Amino acid sequence: MKVKHVFAGLIALLLLVSISQIFSIPPYAGSVFPVYKSGYFDELERGFGVITDSFIGIKTMARPDYAWVFLSDMEKAHGMRIRVYDYRGRHVPAPGEVRGGPDPSIVQVLNGLDPAVRSEVRGGEYFTVIPVPGRGECRFCHAPRNGRVMIGALSFERDYDARIYYSSERIIIFVSLSIILGALLYAVVRWDPGRNIKELFDK
Repeated sequence: MKVKHVFAGLIALLLLVSISQIFSIPPYAGSVFPVYKSGYFDELERGFGVITDSFIGIKTMARPDYAWVFLSDMEKAHGMRIRVYDYRGRHVPAPGEVRGGPDPSIVQVLNGLDPAVRSEVRGGEYFTVIPVPGRGECRFCHAPRNGRVMIGALSFERDYDARIYYSSERIIIFVSLSIILGALLYAVVRWDPGRNIKELFDK
């Protein structure tokens, strides 16, 4: 019976924690980011990807300076900061202009074995780096250098509202978990190990 009481106590504790996490209390999405990446952040990155593709399209099909104007408009419309970097990780504030030395965080992404989108939470801001691979149309302006596949990167930095995480995703996750734990607790409460052992010896 002691085993039953221990199991019931642990499950009841987990159930209380799960129910409490349905409501808008800490930890928030940014706090659990290293362990679990919310779909809310995936949506932010999807938006960053659309902006990146649009930037490349405008730069390729129209004049390069129009692409930087587009980024400036996106910054003002969505309250974010967007930066363009060359293949060395140097900031490119305008076509043909380079400012400062290589950014270590950008260089780390560009020089990776398999360059991919990298994101992190910096205080109250969400920071994302999207590497830009060299495409066929990019070769007119960006000649391959030392076998590099990446011709540059774009970084995005914007505020996020962690409470949005609770509006749907977090509620669904913890309601489902609470139902499972509730059913498990009910099964443990009804479990009678002493009776099972007695029936076994009776047979």
